[in-house]
Amino acid sequence: MVQRSHPSFSLPKLLLALLLSVMVKGALQAASGYGALAAPAAAITPKKPASIYDQIWGSSVLYKAHSGFLTSLALQGILQLQDDQGWSDRGDFGSRDRPQDSRWGDFEVRRLRLGFKSKWLDGKGRLDGLIDINADFNPFYGRINILFFEYAFSEALTVGFGKHQAYFGLERTTSSREFLTIERSLLTDVLWTGWYTGIWATGKVRHFLWELAAYAGDDEREFTTFNGGAIIQAGLGYDLKEATGLDRASINFDYQKATADTSVKGSTFEGAPAPYEFESALSLNSSWEKGPCAFYTDILHGHGRESQGDVSGLILMPAFFATQKLQFVGRYQYAVAENDGLRLSSRYDRLATGITDKGHGGQYHALYLGANYYIYGHKLKLMTGLEFVTLSGGGHGGSYNGWSWSSALRLYF
Repeated sequence: MVQRSHPSFSLPKLLLALLLSVMVKGALQAASGYGALAAPAAAITPKKPASIYDQIWGSSVLYKAHSGFLTSLALQGILQLQDDQGWSDRGDFGSRDRPQDSRWGDFEVRRLRLGFKSKWLDGKGRLDGLIDINADFNPFYGRINILFFEYAFSEALTVGFGKHQAYFGLERTTSSREFLTIERSLLTDVLWTGWYTGIWATGKVRHFLWELAAYAGDDEREFTTFNGGAIIQAGLGYDLKEATGLDRASINFDYQKATADTSVKGSTFEGAPAPYEFESALSLNSSWEKGPCAFYTDILHGHGRESQGDVSGLILMPAFFATQKLQFVGRYQYAVAENDGLRLSSRYDRLATGITDKGHGGQYHALYLGANYYIYGHKLKLMTGLEFVTLSGGGHGGSYNGWSWSSALRLYF
């Protein structure tokens, strides 16, 4: 395997060109805007000026109109950095142990993406695209993350096609840009499939929410090669906001079916294809929000294929805003599996050098306590969290008890 060369600088200059140039441009526009405010006031009371953050992030908009064939075009990008320090009965670990080409120093570059977003046809059409960028920029391009078109015929029917992640369950239908914990739960990742090429339809009829999707079952760097079976997803929900008087309230049921040749890494990846290990999966999830308080739940089940045992579990996630910018978040996870069907997260826990049975086990508990500080909403926030994880050894004698403390920067435009 050819060794990649790595940048010799600690903070890659290209980051400034790709993600922060938008901010520089916005800051200059903001400065000129504030200078204009020194002019004599007009008879009409002036509108409250946009914040410096509004002006910086607004500079990513390249074109905007009220109607027409193209109604808006903007750049979009994601930068997510995080640091993890872990201690367990199987050894210490952390983000420093991740591959060097995925880190800037000891900080893991969790996500680095760049692309565009646009609205078409009087705003009813949406065309979005993002690529993954390698942290060491060698090569610069990683893969197509999303590239899809959607058209909203009405509130009851939106149809789309292209490539995006296969949404399933509470945590995967929530974007990583807006997630409240630093990492998603173990069982959510166990049942995760990938980014697929397909077609889908969603809508809302009175209080009922529905969705239906069909994907080619090979997660490729670009688009499907039709060598990986198929995935079918269906969802039905009910909006309880009006009935409960809450700011947000909904219950949703998601179903996923995958054919035997579905893969989580297609033929364009090294060492692929890697088969998806579950025939079907179910999720019963809910969201409840009122003022500063929120509570989210998910009950999950996956029916394993061949030697993969069935898995089931529960996620409970409360959240509370102590101030307008400071939010506290908790999460409890419980999961159980047949045939050692669970496995510790490969991101950090499994990096401990003394892991037994390759991190497999039959019963899992995890408790997360964290805090988020919103500098500019989800678009710019700081996160930190402490998590305790325990995994029983199932039938092969493995076990694990560990703590991890993670901190993160989340930025997108």
